[in-house]
Amino acid sequence: MWFWDTGEMDTVPWILGIAHPTAFPAYILLGFAFSHLLPFGSVAFRMSLMSALAMSAAAWFIARAIDEEYGAPWIAAACAWLFAFGSIAWTRGTYAEVHALATCALAAVVYFALRWYRRGRRRDLFAAAVAWGIGLAVHPVLLLALPALTFLLVVRPATVRWRDAISAGGVALLSAAVWYAYLPLRSLYVTAHALDPTRALGLPVGGPFWDYDHPATLSGFVQLTLGGDFVRSVLLSSPGYHLGIAGYTRQALSEMTPLGAAATMIGICAAWVRDARRAAGLLLFGAPCITFALEFPPESEPARYFLPSFIVAAIFIGDAGALFVRLLPRSRTITPLVLAATALVLVAENRWIFALANDEDARGVISEVQHRTPSDAVLIASWLDAPPLAYAAYVEHALGGRVVTAAWLGDLARRVPLWTQRREVFVVGSSAGSVPGYRLVALGRGSALARLVHP
Repeated sequence: MWFWDTGEMDTVPWILGIAHPTAFPAYILLGFAFSHLLPFGSVAFRMSLMSALAMSAAAWFIARAIDEEYGAPWIAAACAWLFAFGSIAWTRGTYAEVHALATCALAAVVYFALRWYRRGRRRDLFAAAVAWGIGLAVHPVLLLALPALTFLLVVRPATVRWRDAISAGGVALLSAAVWYAYLPLRSLYVTAHALDPTRALGLPVGGPFWDYDHPATLSGFVQLTLGGDFVRSVLLSSPGYHLGIAGYTRQALSEMTPLGAAATMIGICAAWVRDARRAAGLLLFGAPCITFALEFPPESEPARYFLPSFIVAAIFIGDAGALFVRLLPRSRTITPLVLAATALVLVAENRWIFALANDEDARGVISEVQHRTPSDAVLIASWLDAPPLAYAAYVEHALGGRVVTAAWLGDLARRVPLWTQRREVFVVGSSAGSVPGYRLVALGRGSALARLVHP
């Protein structure tokens, strides 16, 4: 259990809440099922395990795509390890993270799309459509896979019955839409049963964790599921992303090692000579996420949007490995060994990830709140500290009658005087803004808490 969105994704699935835009309804519902069906470990552990299994499944789809193309299981396995042990993929597979499940869905889309392209079987086309629809309901970044899917449909007209293509499109949209029905229904239920404790403080509907943006209304649903920042970024209105290509290159070299990056370039060339349409389709699966990540101004961690490009890179490395074996048959054993050794280099370089399991900073904040605030306190916390406190309150039920509000102090200034008439009010972590007539008194050196008091 941790801060930021990770704490939210540990909390919201368990309570069947509504997450921040774009709501990620498939992740919430699948997380609810997984966390409640798994009979051991804390809820945070269960959600982290779901991410680990999702990222492992993504690696499996990569391996299957390579093995089915070339009949080279050891090369396929080594390429999957290269993907899995990169720092971005590995870290996203260690904690509650929407992108782990979205990456799994995209890897499935790539696998089934390539399988359909190669064999022309109708069931593979529909499997790709279902995976895309579910993935879109996990995270709308799956929209960026549409150019690749459309391209593969168009370049193989002889194998496509357009009735099947239209049906697959309908299946894809239905596979996405069914998850979004959860949002207004749950929002109505949360409101009707007063499940959000912040409503008792007089705060309006639409607060974090329980009912973000109140999607029971049409305006709330649109605001939550579309998100203005996301739409503007997809349009790529700013040319400034070109300046980030060097940063992506450095990240790619770190993620795959220079040897892996070189093998990727060789694989692109080999794949293009062997089947230019397949190679172009793969590039279309990987390239849009790079420009999106570099263009998205509000994104604090753009590197996680690079994951689709690393899925594609791993498959191209498989193309390079198959080329070496074809040109040098005696390298049939050494090629997968070199790739596997490169994956082990990544394990050594990223061994710091093992230490993340010992991070107890969020638990320390919870413990201080428990010991230094009264059981009916109002806790005002920014998005850094609010999620772990929400986890303690709604999942562990360890905060008594304390109410957690995820907001800046300045945004609540007009409400604070009324609250202080009945409760003590504390600010957790850093705060932006102030309340006229009040001041913050820290509870000690290095404390995460400050009491809001009259001068």
